[in-house]
Amino acid sequence: MTQRVPTLPARAIVGIVRRILLATTNPAKQAKLRWLLEGLDVEAVTPPSPLTVLEEGRTHLENAEAKARAWSRHFGMAAIASDGGLVIPALGERWDALLTARFAGPAAGDRERLDRLLEMMQPHEGADRSACWREALALAENGQVLASWSAQSQPGLLAESYEPSKLVPGFWAFTIWVLPHLGKTYGQLSPDEVERLEDHWGVLRQRVRGWFTEGPRPRRP
Repeated sequence: MTQRVPTLPARAIVGIVRRILLATTNPAKQAKLRWLLEGLDVEAVTPPSPLTVLEEGRTHLENAEAKARAWSRHFGMAAIASDGGLVIPALGERWDALLTARFAGPAAGDRERLDRLLEMMQPHEGADRSACWREALALAENGQVLASWSAQSQPGLLAESYEPSKLVPGFWAFTIWVLPHLGKTYGQLSPDEVERLEDHWGVLRQRVRGWFTEGPRPRRP
C-alpha cells in the first residue's frame, strides 16, 4: 500500500472539500468513485464535458495524480481520479499493466480487449494464469494533490473463456478475472462483498473515508 499525504495540517485539509468532481467519463468508473465517497458529507459531481489527460506516468499513482490535478484545475473544483491495471506475471515484457486499457489499440472496445487478452494467455495454464489488479487514487484541488493512495488486490486467475452477455462494461478485465476461493469473477461481486474482501477498492474506500473523517495520516515507510 502506497500513500502520499499533503503538507497542510489535518484540520485545514478536512474542511476543504465539500463537492468533488468524478474525474472520468467512464460510467462504470464514475459509479465506483461515487461508491468510495458514499456516506461522506460531500457531493459527488459528474463532469459536464470530457477532458483528455495524457497518461505518461511511470506508475498508476503518478497517472492518478496527473488526472486529479488536470481535472481539478480545468473545472475549478476538487476532483477524485483513479488509474489501474491488470498485473500478469506470465506475460513478462509482453504485458504492461499501465497499458491495460490500450494494449489492444486505442480504438478497441471491451470485447476486443477481452478476446485479445485470452489469445495472449492461450499457451498458459493453471497457476500461470495468475493475475492481480493494481489501483491508484488521488484527490486534488486547484491543481494541487491533496492525498493519494495505491493498493493491490489479492491474486486471482484469468478464465479461459467468457460469456459475452456477462461482460462487465468499463471494467472489462473483471469479466474473466476469477477469485478461486469465492468461485466468482471479480465482476460478479457485490459492493458489500468487495468491502468485506478488503481488496484494492475496499482498501481505497477505507483510506478515503479515513482522510475525510480523521484527517491525513503519517506517511507509511
